[in-house]
Amino acid sequence: MEPALPAGENDRWQSADGEVGEFRQGSPLSQWALARYLVGRAIGESVSRTLLVVAGVLLVAAAAVQWGLHLTFVTVLIGIVLVVVLALRGLLRAILRRLTAADRYGPIEDRLRELVSDTHGDVLRELRRLGLPSHLLTLPLLAVRFAGRRRAETFERLRAFDVDRAVPKARLDELHLLLRDATGRAS
Repeated sequence: MEPALPAGENDRWQSADGEVGEFRQGSPLSQWALARYLVGRAIGESVSRTLLVVAGVLLVAAAAVQWGLHLTFVTVLIGIVLVVVLALRGLLRAILRRLTAADRYGPIEDRLRELVSDTHGDVLRELRRLGLPSHLLTLPLLAVRFAGRRRAETFERLRAFDVDRAVPKARLDELHLLLRDATGRAS
């Protein structure tokens, strides 16, 4: 039999249906940083997938041009663009691995990928709300906008990005717990 809690204590810790009350993991700063981490990884993974799709389309186009039109010069040009796209994808993935310390958190990387995947749709929905590129084939345009004339406008719109819409508190709590378990430290 469990010991009884003093009067009023039970109300503070458990509701009538046995649910535990709200408890936030980490500090507000760590919550903000981890939410940005999930958003950044979701965008990076989306761009990586898009580049892979573009590479596949280029491969099919190169094969069709060579097989159907017998234009070797055009096929070689398409092949060069294909190699550049794959190199960009590889560079992006290497940067993401380095920035997110994927090798350090290897044991929990599968669950982190699931959290990023769960966050992906919400991030794209928030980008659409802001009027920024957010579809499979248009997402790389977000990176182009950072380098082009619309840079200031893009940064201004991204400042209005509402992380709370894209990353539910439950995902942040789980991410805190995963990282705490992986590092052996309290967050």
